[in-house]
Amino acid sequence: MAPAGDWSRFTRNLDPPCRGCWLKPGAIFCFQGAGQGSMMGVLIHDNSESCASCVRPFVVIGAQRTGTNLLREILNTNEQLAMLGEILTPNPAPAHWENFCRSLPPGSIPPANYNAAESLLDEYFAFVEQRIRNHWEGNRKNNVHAFGVDIKYNQLTAIAPADWDSRAHSPFLLRYLRSRGALLIHTTRNAIHCAISALIASERNLWHNYEGALIDRAYRIDVEGCLSYARTIIYSRNLFEGAARGCKVVMCPYEGLVKDLKRRGLQSDIAEGPGPLQDIAEAIGAPFRFRDDGRLHKAINVPYSTLLSNYETLIKRVLNSEFSALVSTLD
Repeated sequence: MAPAGDWSRFTRNLDPPCRGCWLKPGAIFCFQGAGQGSMMGVLIHDNSESCASCVRPFVVIGAQRTGTNLLREILNTNEQLAMLGEILTPNPAPAHWENFCRSLPPGSIPPANYNAAESLLDEYFAFVEQRIRNHWEGNRKNNVHAFGVDIKYNQLTAIAPADWDSRAHSPFLLRYLRSRGALLIHTTRNAIHCAISALIASERNLWHNYEGALIDRAYRIDVEGCLSYARTIIYSRNLFEGAARGCKVVMCPYEGLVKDLKRRGLQSDIAEGPGPLQDIAEAIGAPFRFRDDGRLHKAINVPYSTLLSNYETLIKRVLNSEFSALVSTLD
């Protein structure tokens, strides 16, 4: 479903309160483990340009099936970076938004107004940072330089003040992220490939291939549904790009990420070179130290002509659509 509202009308620049930090000067937060009621600690943000508790925030934003999970796996191999999955998707992990909200006093959601929503998100992301520093497996992320989360286009309107008019404003989340100086990593992909991937993943009920599952039969997809899905991706992408003006944005095309992985050496290290990973490392200010440990396999590991029983029908329909330039990519 495409996000509601004409986001591109909102283009105002807001200065971040601190160089590379979620929090406003003077903010004081006490953290509780979501759903546990146990005090975790206190974070006080000072008034300096960059306080000791600051880490660089980033948010990965894109459509489903644009390589966000692959990117997360790669970024997390860098000891200075930590990235969580889709925090707005229901999940038992304490750091996900839904679980954090369960620990709040009744009536906290939705926040009553703009300032309350800002404060709540400040508290949430500070809580996420504490979870990462204190609860990551093997205590490997206690000194992270930057941390981030994954948010999809259609989730950008999920958090907003009660009095927020989504028809008149861009998503509140984007305004908040801009005000906090967060880096946005925008993942994109060939829209037809993206649509096919989503349809096949749903059919197989296999969204992330960690077991090396192979495709052993052909699938018939709804061709018109595929084109409709691709149009929704393009529509959502255009809305996001209009609304994100003034934000710090780094592009991460899936096709470029795949090229980066081709520089993988015998020890799984990815050699530095031009591409999305280099752009991300430079924007965050982190060293280029990434690996591909091979845990995540391609979900579609056969040619489209083998994958799809109605391949020829798809080709003809795409050729006669606004996506005709992508036919050559469907070999």
